[in-house]
Amino acid sequence: MKPIIFIKIGGSLITDKLKERTLKEEALEIICREIKLAMNSGKQLIIGHGAGSFGHFPATKYQTHKGILNDQSYKGIAEVADVACELNRIVVKKLIDIDVNAVSFSPFSMITSQNFELKTFCTESLEQALKLNLLPVLYGDQILDTEKGCTIFSTEKVLGYLALHLQNKGYNIERIIHCGQTNGVYDEQGETIELINTENFAQYKKVLGGSGGIDVTGGMIHKVEETLELARQGIPGLIIDGIEHGSLSKAIKGEKIIGTRIEK
Repeated sequence: MKPIIFIKIGGSLITDKLKERTLKEEALEIICREIKLAMNSGKQLIIGHGAGSFGHFPATKYQTHKGILNDQSYKGIAEVADVACELNRIVVKKLIDIDVNAVSFSPFSMITSQNFELKTFCTESLEQALKLNLLPVLYGDQILDTEKGCTIFSTEKVLGYLALHLQNKGYNIERIIHCGQTNGVYDEQGETIELINTENFAQYKKVLGGSGGIDVTGGMIHKVEETLELARQGIPGLIIDGIEHGSLSKAIKGEKIIGTRIEK
């Protein structure tokens, strides 16, 4: 069984989060080609991408991360799920166009939550895709909730739950790599923090900002907290610049690059 590396592509990396449904085509091209370069690394990859300016505008309008609030919430569920899927199809198509056998997996169809926490995660088809050496591509998505009616699971949450679920089933999860717009997490002087762990997280927490643009899923602080929680359960993380040429493929191959390691 090959080691599995999860790759999270930030929504703000491949979309302009200040402009609704606006793609950054050059950035998407670069990140997809980096993924292709890494396909012969001896590792299996699972990709997840943020919903960016496709999902966050309707999610903010209808507040569907808070559950069913009013009659408009039902329309919100449909609209958020639709535009999140729309961006996913664009990403998958780009990968297929450069000869990567990428396949889409919708969290809406795989996951249910209960009071905003994971209830079920059906992964059998995804595991079969891994056996066939296909590249699963998931995304931050609208989720149905058995108590609240609905919520939204960020890409960090989707990939985090999936990584732990597969780890518990015996898969070797090597780490999760977050591809964003910065060379890792910056300190107060704007320098990359090399390592964040349980011991030093409190001192860095105050300098971690939110997210540029509209984002209902929490920005950098959410990313670090979710990744640190995974690291405590045996799955370390790395936060890097996703479009700095060569960074992602080098990171997947285990080469040293500029970024922030998240460890327990």
